[in-house]
Amino acid sequence: MIVSGAGRRSLDACQISPSKNEIVLDPNLNASEVEICRRKTNSTPSQPSSPAPKPSGLKRATQWSEDVEECYRFQTAGYRDIMEYCHVQGFSENEVKRWPHNGYIKMLLSRKGGYIYFDKARECQDKDLHKCKLFNYNAENQ
Repeated sequence: MIVSGAGRRSLDACQISPSKNEIVLDPNLNASEVEICRRKTNSTPSQPSSPAPKPSGLKRATQWSEDVEECYRFQTAGYRDIMEYCHVQGFSENEVKRWPHNGYIKMLLSRKGGYIYFDKARECQDKDLHKCKLFNYNAENQ
């Protein structure tokens, strides 16, 4: 796992002008950083447009699987699961960067700022299985 500070630069570089109530961008940002700034300033986590889906149940992982690996990667980045990540970041599920050969998550925006890059191989070791939480959702909560 590699953590990059480039995301912090992009998030610090975009601010809302208090007098004109518009987004002020650093001219050195690339296109993807500009898009992240626009999403962050348009939908701040403190004032979400709709409430995040709430889980109806929780269990701890006891055996490794691809679902456990995915939850582990989201929880490493500071999110509960893909539903919370997409809600907070304003992404759809198909916008999450994945490795093409196995479908594992490749990169996530950390809740604390910056990017987290994941390896192609398994990252959730057996010793970390008990840390991974698997959330259940009722159909009415989605």
